[in-house]
Amino acid sequence: MELVLVKLGGSLITDKDKPYTARPEIMAQLVEQISLIRHENPNLKLIIGNGAGSFAHQSAKKYNTIDGFFSDEERLGFCLVHQDALDLNLLLVKVFLQAGLPVVSLPPLTMVVTHNKKLLTSDFCAIENSLQAGLIPLVFGDVVLDKAIGGTILSTDTLLAELAKYFYLQHKFQVRLINAGNYPGVRDQDGQVLSNITQANYSQIKPFLGNSKSVDVTGGMAKKVEEFLAISSLGIDCWIIDGNIPGNLAKAVLETPTQGTLIRAV
Repeated sequence: MELVLVKLGGSLITDKDKPYTARPEIMAQLVEQISLIRHENPNLKLIIGNGAGSFAHQSAKKYNTIDGFFSDEERLGFCLVHQDALDLNLLLVKVFLQAGLPVVSLPPLTMVVTHNKKLLTSDFCAIENSLQAGLIPLVFGDVVLDKAIGGTILSTDTLLAELAKYFYLQHKFQVRLINAGNYPGVRDQDGQVLSNITQANYSQIKPFLGNSKSVDVTGGMAKKVEEFLAISSLGIDCWIIDGNIPGNLAKAVLETPTQGTLIRAV
């Protein structure tokens, strides 16, 4: 069984420099490509994840939600961040449904518990059952409850990496991960897109991986690459591609991408 996890980056589906501003035309373009993917390969299993973009990152920064909640104001902030994440996810869900795609939204808050920001327990039964029923699970970066600090934030990248690992190890799926963002790939110190990142060359590349220029509480490109590199050791290839280019996402899923950055173990 082949499974592709697709990240629709927050920088892609929103304007990260304008709080609470979605990019509906980009959403429609991406959903159209996912419709094509389903048509061309109906047996392919898909899990979609969307980033928080200019929605939840704004409130998360205001309330410092990633570091927990210890006051009534921070507890309320935790809930406001969750609502912001839901609001963006709902906008995206509507585009999928209008295109006739059987997408079901599954909040990470109901699936994951952390301890001091580290994954403690997870229950992915809802995702497994959705895939078995022929649905497309749609997850997103979200707040989660934390046994030590009350709550924190689980990024879409972290969640998709965990799901990739889970379905690879537990179900022996053939797994790939495609990250479609508002960038052509991972850039080096000269601004050129790196074609490959591996365990061997990562130490030379790491100093040039910066954080997001916009509000991003979950670590930006550097954290993304580290998490994808970690699962690449299992044999899971991860691509970081430009989601703005029409047809690029569909090509990345259905063929071997010719643009972007491939992250693999060797």
